[in-house]
Amino acid sequence: MRFISARTLLLGTVAATTMLGGQSVVSPASAQQLAVEEIVVTARQREERLQDIPLSIAAFSAADIREQGFRDLGDIVMQTSGVTFDPRASSGTGGRINSQIRIRGVATGGSLPHIQPVSLFVDGVYSLGGANVLPLNELERVEIIKGPQSAFFGRNTFAGAINYITRTPSLEEYEMVIDATAATRGIFDFSTIASAPLVEGKMAVQLAARMYARGAQYTATDGGGLGEEESNSISGVIYAEPNEDIKIKARVFYQEDDDGHPVSAFFRAQTLSPTCLGQTRDRLDDDGNPATLTLGAYYCGVVPGVGETGAPPVDLNTSLRPGLFALVRPAFDGVNGGFLPPAARPDYLIDTFVNGPPFVEGAPSIDHMGLVRKTFRTSLNLDWEFADGYNFNMTGGYNDSDLNYILDFDRTPIESWYTNDPQVSRDYSVEARISSPGEERLRWLGGATYYNQKFVTSGAGGLAINSCFGTCAVGPGLFGLPATGGNLAEVWGVYGSVSYDITEELTFDAEVRYLEDERTSEIRAGSFVQGFAATYKQWTPRFILTYRPTDETTVYAQVSRGSLPGVTNGLVAICSDETFLQPYEDPLNPGTFISISECDQLARQFPSGESQGSTPSQKLDALEIGWKQSAFDNTLNFNLTGYYYTWKNLPSGVQVRYVRDADDPNLRDRLPNQFPNTLGVSVSGKQKLWGLELESGWQATENLSMQFNASWNQNEWSEFRSTSAPFYPSNNYKGLEQARYPEWMGNLTTTYEDILINEWNWYVRGNVSYMGEQWVDFENLASIEDYFLIDAFLGVQREGLRVEVFVRNLFDDDSWVNGSRGVDFSSQGDLSFSLQGIGLVPQQKRTFGIRTNLEF
Repeated sequence: MRFISARTLLLGTVAATTMLGGQSVVSPASAQQLAVEEIVVTARQREERLQDIPLSIAAFSAADIREQGFRDLGDIVMQTSGVTFDPRASSGTGGRINSQIRIRGVATGGSLPHIQPVSLFVDGVYSLGGANVLPLNELERVEIIKGPQSAFFGRNTFAGAINYITRTPSLEEYEMVIDATAATRGIFDFSTIASAPLVEGKMAVQLAARMYARGAQYTATDGGGLGEEESNSISGVIYAEPNEDIKIKARVFYQEDDDGHPVSAFFRAQTLSPTCLGQTRDRLDDDGNPATLTLGAYYCGVVPGVGETGAPPVDLNTSLRPGLFALVRPAFDGVNGGFLPPAARPDYLIDTFVNGPPFVEGAPSIDHMGLVRKTFRTSLNLDWEFADGYNFNMTGGYNDSDLNYILDFDRTPIESWYTNDPQVSRDYSVEARISSPGEERLRWLGGATYYNQKFVTSGAGGLAINSCFGTCAVGPGLFGLPATGGNLAEVWGVYGSVSYDITEELTFDAEVRYLEDERTSEIRAGSFVQGFAATYKQWTPRFILTYRPTDETTVYAQVSRGSLPGVTNGLVAICSDETFLQPYEDPLNPGTFISISECDQLARQFPSGESQGSTPSQKLDALEIGWKQSAFDNTLNFNLTGYYYTWKNLPSGVQVRYVRDADDPNLRDRLPNQFPNTLGVSVSGKQKLWGLELESGWQATENLSMQFNASWNQNEWSEFRSTSAPFYPSNNYKGLEQARYPEWMGNLTTTYEDILINEWNWYVRGNVSYMGEQWVDFENLASIEDYFLIDAFLGVQREGLRVEVFVRNLFDDDSWVNGSRGVDFSSQGDLSFSLQGIGLVPQQKRTFGIRTNLEF
């Protein structure tokens, strides 16, 4: 289908569905019976109509989630302009871990959850890393708010915020919802939610549960399944209204995830064709001067799709007992230093990753390739209306999420590298605010927040085991990277807003938040703990001018600033400044021997020539102009938005290669380790982003409805330096574009519904999503092709009951959904990290299924 243009297919679908509806324009008489669903949102911590609020927001109600069969956040953002998210695609590795939400192309260089530019909130409580797996079955509404939201939502809402509002149980009625799905490829999804009044009119309780499983999408050469997933969750809510002025909601949630090895593939540099080797590009040299660069071994062009000639196989190792580990040979212990005597070690992975001491204290045990995660969340919301319309609100929450992850790190069938990468996170927060009555000409709001976080991860692979070296005369080899990740944070802030109606049509809003964010990057070595602390003081204002000439029209302009802390360089915090007692071969100049300290080795590799313990606070200066319009008695709504961003102090990754002593100062002997390490540090850059977005809904006839969204996005680096690509002979990336974000995206959903018999209706729905071509590397040399994803649904329904059959990925599209340049770890024993390739995640395969939804 790739020979059909996006424009042709989308216009054709519109024409077809319009013909199905029988008419294309609604007459005034019939329009009175029709209307696009009106949604009330709380993006500014007060209730406002979606079409009135001067922000770019996509909102989905519980009815939308139910009727369109959304399974996770990935399904929702496919129907939102300018937003990408895939819970199973993180930097080309796959798996439901460290997934990244991108709004308008803004994305940090890493994918760790504590440095995301877009945050998820559940009932007003920040959810660290929660977007990966949180279920949708008990939600009342989802709000996707685009642009900097730091003034109201605070930390990590640099580019936007996603707000989950959970369902509140009825104080008067018993309610129950059951939803069950069964589909090919081993998919099963069952959820239920039930509520009942405990004290009629005063207190109610709600329980929700979900069981989800997905079978393997691919089978590896060794017989193991790829892409298996399982999640089981339960939650409870107690809601009370002791009087007409006070509302209290307490919620507890627990979930366990148990996934097999994710689906992924790796495109290896040695086998790529056409290769970049010897090709030239007119770019900038290290000093920013125009130059003709001669490229090294990498891939130039569009990566072949799954199954096409030259494409890599979707295959890797799933066994914890690799065949090479049964060879009799000495092993290398790179953690403690030295060699182990010759022996067969078939259970080396099991002994180290499964039965060995936990690499990060508190991480759950794991006994297979893949992921294990346990998540506990609790929250409390209090609303008190007093003094004729003034409102006091307090929100508090605690989150605990621990996971363990074993991965075939080279992502190929070659028995090479294996890693163990656990994460442990704890955070709690409290917020209180007071607001004036909402009907006055002058309205105001003020509040204060406190947040405390502990997040520990290996950051770059944790424990790593290499199967063999050279001709496999030695192996396996164990290597360890210190547990780190910018893991401690203590944040407090105050914020406020003022809205003033200058006239009946013109309103001015001013919002501001002040934050002090202290972050500490810890590195642990045995009982020794050492860290680097930095405090970031941030002002995040937003000013909005809104013009509403009629009830159907809203036009606005806003300027705002988003803020994120800088990134601490933990390697700088723990480096030793003592000169080594023995010379060692310079890892940057083979054949030359030096003895300079760890700190001096690091400093000479920063662009400035000096070590940087932390990058400065990041700032996103944003301009946004929007037009929201309703027409034909609210049967047609559309929102058109334009934006222009300047991102300052954006962290960019620079690889450093240096010879180390022991991590624990108590064990340092000033003797160099046998092998150098290649690790990453962050330096500052700058980026500009701009684009246009359209979102619309049309109730075309009594039977036919359509939703359409599209976005055009552009960006370029103003300042960006990286040394992570050995095939690219410049560290200056100015003028190049962001990777993994397309220029064009779009979605069209059409639904036709009619009477079947008696109280039954039948319906058919089609969903067409388009994702444009996108770079997989910052060097803009390789890309993954654009693709269409088409889903079809046919069902019957009556009040309280819906039964449908569906096909997802109707034409079994085999495009890559995600790709990212990375180091080729497939060469056994290679520690140079100079070979490059592309990590790839394929589209989920076509599935046929049936779904039933029952409400009573």
